[in-house]
Amino acid sequence: MDREQQILALIRQNPFISQIEIASAVGISRSAVAGYIAALTKKGTIRGRAYVTSDEQTVMCIGGANLDSKAASKQAIRLASSNPVTVTESCGGVARNIADTLAGLSCRTALVTVVGDDKAGQWVLEETRKRGVDVSQTIVLQGENTGTYTALLDATGEMFLAFANMEIYDKCTPQLLMDKWSHIAASQLVIVDTNLPADTLQELIKRCKEEGITLFIDPVSSEKAKKLPQELHGVTAIFPNLEEARLLAGSSVETDQDYGKLARAIQARGVKHVFITLGSAGVMYVGEEGEQLFPPIHTKVVEVTGAGDALVAGIAYGVMHQHTYMDACSYGLAAAHITLQTNQSVASELTEERLLQTIQSITKGD
Repeated sequence: MDREQQILALIRQNPFISQIEIASAVGISRSAVAGYIAALTKKGTIRGRAYVTSDEQTVMCIGGANLDSKAASKQAIRLASSNPVTVTESCGGVARNIADTLAGLSCRTALVTVVGDDKAGQWVLEETRKRGVDVSQTIVLQGENTGTYTALLDATGEMFLAFANMEIYDKCTPQLLMDKWSHIAASQLVIVDTNLPADTLQELIKRCKEEGITLFIDPVSSEKAKKLPQELHGVTAIFPNLEEARLLAGSSVETDQDYGKLARAIQARGVKHVFITLGSAGVMYVGEEGEQLFPPIHTKVVEVTGAGDALVAGIAYGVMHQHTYMDACSYGLAAAHITLQTNQSVASELTEERLLQTIQSITKGD
């Protein structure tokens, strides 16, 4: 066993061991121990004090965490008129929702985001913590307002209109995120949304490529997807809807229905696995494992909000449990299926047990 492995073994036995104790056990100087620990921290093998090692199977989600308000219309929406609605408030944000969902699926999950020093930020972090998500690395910005998202849903549960106030994410600079790099690099999987600024996204992709970190990207919207760099080598998987896929593929034809062609064009930018979400048409997968159009699971839809986030979380769950990306797509579809049957952005019914039961039913053809 070499010195680095000896030191790592001692840390795993006792994360609170001092550098002097390590030096005595290994037979080298304290300064030499500090050098080994700095190298292990840079590689992401350990992170901070106590020395938390990277064998925790953590999924690190980076991006939006908002206060969401949903106004569901009780009848057909009439423009330039008052509409009766039912209003609910909840925690939101793509990265936060994915982290919340994965925690509900019994995955070890952490969230890096920025919130304001306001009541909304405190509430979002506390509720997310209660769900089992590690929010210890979240950045609270003094004098800023936590992001908010307000959606108007029609009587069928489909989104009619939405408003986003998310200027706070412009403050999430590359340096701010690199200060958290040892925690990010220690994760087994990193999931990022495009609420982050363009330069921050570019730096994340670059660093994940250099260090061989599995990176998933959720484009969020066609407008925010524009922030992604042309060079996407370093992105393991991406999850655009059809509108986002057309933009990412550089298609000038808004009616382009050749899903495979769109996915291959995105793949040509450097992405290993492309999942285009197509609503009632299912999911188109193109990647290193081949191509396949996955039909959706027949679902009585209550509301569509959150289904895309659930799909990403379900695929992440499958990958974390050693399934191929193609097989993991079934887990994503099952997670979306469960979420679509609720009016929650993060469905409380979406547990690991329910997900596996749904997968089993699909396999049996029920």
